[in-house]
Amino acid sequence: PTDTDTWWHLRSAEYTLQNGIIYSDPFSFTKAGEPWINHSWGAQLVLYGFWLIAGNLGLSVFMALLASLGMWYVYRVSVGSVYLRAFTVVVGAATAAVFWSPRPQMFSFLLSAVLLYLLHLHRREGLDRLWLIPVLMAIWGNLHAGFSIGFILLGGSVAGAILSRLLTPSADAVLSWAQIRKLIIVTVVSVAAIVINPYGIQMLAVPFQTVGIGALQNFIQEWNSPDFHGRETWPFIMLLLGTLGAVGAGSKRLDWTDFLLFSGTAFMALLAGRNIALFAVVAT
Repeated sequence: PTDTDTWWHLRSAEYTLQNGIIYSDPFSFTKAGEPWINHSWGAQLVLYGFWLIAGNLGLSVFMALLASLGMWYVYRVSVGSVYLRAFTVVVGAATAAVFWSPRPQMFSFLLSAVLLYLLHLHRREGLDRLWLIPVLMAIWGNLHAGFSIGFILLGGSVAGAILSRLLTPSADAVLSWAQIRKLIIVTVVSVAAIVINPYGIQMLAVPFQTVGIGALQNFIQEWNSPDFHGRETWPFIMLLLGTLGAVGAGSKRLDWTDFLLFSGTAFMALLAGRNIALFAVVAT
């Protein structure tokens, strides 16, 4: 647990247990008492529980558990022989590992994989579990502001489904208009589900406020574009180019949903290193 953010997350959890949900800044000197939306309050409590039970080992177990569960759902979505799936998951895990640290964002990693799994069941397996998505988003909204990732995946899936229905209606795994309409309704309901948290509707604005902080892009490494001189980013290059090669060599055409999710998350990963893990989930 070398990430410096880990410690103030633990301290925030401790303060929450002692004083209740934090609505104003209790820590800093110049901004003491200013309104503060602690969007990771739920994840902080879980992280603090692992820390209380087993210290640094607990933090390592927390990270390993969520990372492994996330990659397990990625494996469930994958197709092909067990050897091909295992190899691909290892490459995907090596790519995402640049992001892994004992912080609340690990919940966003896991839940993004779960959400893609539910969307996969609906689109390719004919199993409608869409009703679970608003429940998932309600939980996500109390764990980390990365719930915005969920809406990126939902939006890409809706747009891809519409394009597939309009441009390639005879292709495999094309949703009907009724299925697309239901997916849109689920997305709208999921927005309402995010409001179920101690901060109410204000939580919806947190991702936009965070992205708008110029200091993040200027001074925080994970918000900058990846440094490809560092070997830790090479699995990302391997996965990016390998996916393009697999699509070119494969007998199946890449459908619109997969294309939008792949290209969209690739663009996000090239803009900010913290998005590499999301790309790894989608590309794998």
